[in-house]
Amino acid sequence: MPDTMLASPAEEFPPTEYHVRVGGRGEAVEILNFNLWYGSKQALFDNTLSIQAGLVTALIGPSGCGKSTLLRSLNRMNDLIDGLRISGTIKVEGEDIYAPGADVIAIRKRMGMVFQKPNPFPMSIFENVAYPLRVDGVRDKAFVQETVERSLRGAALWDEVKDRLHENALGLSGGQQQRLCIARAIAGSPEVLLMDEPCSALDPIATAKIEELIDELRGQFTIVIVTHNMQQAARVSDNTAFMYLGRLVEYGDTDTIFTKPKSPRTQDYITGRFG
Repeated sequence: MPDTMLASPAEEFPPTEYHVRVGGRGEAVEILNFNLWYGSKQALFDNTLSIQAGLVTALIGPSGCGKSTLLRSLNRMNDLIDGLRISGTIKVEGEDIYAPGADVIAIRKRMGMVFQKPNPFPMSIFENVAYPLRVDGVRDKAFVQETVERSLRGAALWDEVKDRLHENALGLSGGQQQRLCIARAIAGSPEVLLMDEPCSALDPIATAKIEELIDELRGQFTIVIVTHNMQQAARVSDNTAFMYLGRLVEYGDTDTIFTKPKSPRTQDYITGRFG
């Protein structure tokens, strides 16, 4: 089910004054006045934020606040839901991805996606990583082999699987499967890497490895991560956006959000008063 709480339009919600434009780098993604409806029910309300290139941005908030819905809007995955309607703009590297005639398949290729539960394909480790290249019609064996190795190294998995590349990926542990999914996502050289609670199904040791990997990938990719774990957001992200009832409440650098938030609602959430 989509991560969204359907808020009543009549619900009193003070205008947000805490949308800040974090500075210092160019923007990879620009979201402007973005709204989304499932049928007659509005799920996202006037969200505006800029996501900086090469950094890790965390989306946090209580269950059902719309953070996964916003994440999936970045690669138009929500298009698959009946009755979807949107307004506003999302630009990736300056291109409006919801413009009439936009190539949705090409947009999704620009966005690597990692889901809550590892979802390796029932094929070999090698073919899992090579899959994006196969789909694009790449037949150069040397290039494919080079890309698979580079992606597995990038996902900190190469040393663990280099001698079993042709074994079924389903034989890997859960943490290894998730790193394999990250390798598959980066094999297609995406501009943005989207992660929807990538550690929620993993044990603490596997979670630590994924967090280390995110840190290693910082700068190589623009990463947007949805997490229910505030400690994780504080550890891995450069910038943090707090969402509530489908609205962006506050956005800024992570240290400020967690130590000196401007919104009382943000303060209440990060101190555990609700959520």
